[in-house]
Amino acid sequence: QTMKSTQTMTTAMRGVTKAMMGMNQKMNIPEMRRVMMEFEKQNELMGMKEEIMNDTIDDVMDDEGEEEEQTEEMISQVLDEIGLDFNNKIKPHEGAIGAEQTEETEDDDLQA
Repeated sequence: QTMKSTQTMTTAMRGVTKAMMGMNQKMNIPEMRRVMMEFEKQNELMGMKEEIMNDTIDDVMDDEGEEEEQTEEMISQVLDEIGLDFNNKIKPHEGAIGAEQTEETEDDDLQA
């Protein structure tokens, strides 16, 4: 029994050894290392490009808000210079945001 187990184990180990030798012959370690280094390099470049694109998009989005504020400030300044109170002269369109608030204010003014 022991001898048969030893022989079976030897046969199995011989098969595993042949499989490992075949794998070692097929694997080109220097080529694999080169491919892995190239992958790492390209991955880092992609990360840097993504970061630059995100920063650019964030800058553009921030600038749009500032431009709108500056435009509103300039319009207000021009209207102030010519003596117009823009908010009081223009009635909000029905259904517009803030139209209900203006109507309530007008009703309060009329009651007073």
